[in-house]
Amino acid sequence: MKIALLVTLAFLLSFSALALSTEQREQLRSVISEVALRSHPEIRNPNLSIDLYPIENPDYFLESNFHILKRVIFKQKKYRIGVNPKIFQNDITRSALIGVMAHELTHTEDYEQGRLLKVAFVYAFGKKMKKRYERYTDIKVVFKGYARELNEYKTWQYKLLSPDALKKKKAQYLTPEEVTFLQQAIEDLNEEKRGQLLKELKKKTPLNLKEMKNRVHSFLK
Repeated sequence: MKIALLVTLAFLLSFSALALSTEQREQLRSVISEVALRSHPEIRNPNLSIDLYPIENPDYFLESNFHILKRVIFKQKKYRIGVNPKIFQNDITRSALIGVMAHELTHTEDYEQGRLLKVAFVYAFGKKMKKRYERYTDIKVVFKGYARELNEYKTWQYKLLSPDALKKKKAQYLTPEEVTFLQQAIEDLNEEKRGQLLKELKKKTPLNLKEMKNRVHSFLK
């Protein structure tokens, strides 16, 4: 009886530690609203909803997905953002949270635009495809105007990762150096040129800073 009670207590304590508090949820909702208003118009659809739920992963802090049955079968605009409570334990700044949320909501935009099966295929079968997809998502976030916030998030995140996880992150997503280079490269471009460059970077998304510089410089010639 005592053992069963202890097991139950341990489970409840672990669940409690993982749960998102009301204050944390309000903060996340506020950031989602700010990002949606600033740069993600499709997220402002009153028929679209985003649920928040806790995740436990030492290397991931936020993740975007969707309710499979509700979204795919019943065509409802039901999406989800998983949040690791560790971000609050490690004092993430609002600016850094805005940066990563802009990335995750860009995934949500992809789902909303009907790219559900394409994204699922990328994650299921293509390691390099997944890398290009995540890096292109970061590129879109920079084009949306979040270079500073995205770099603030990366700087915060890098300190918390193991050496192996850090190496993987730098390969799978844009590095701060790439974000800064891209931001500076596009700041004087008009809207038409930016759109053309964004499409160019989608064709074969650069996998490192050298490729990024070559592609951008070639476009700007």
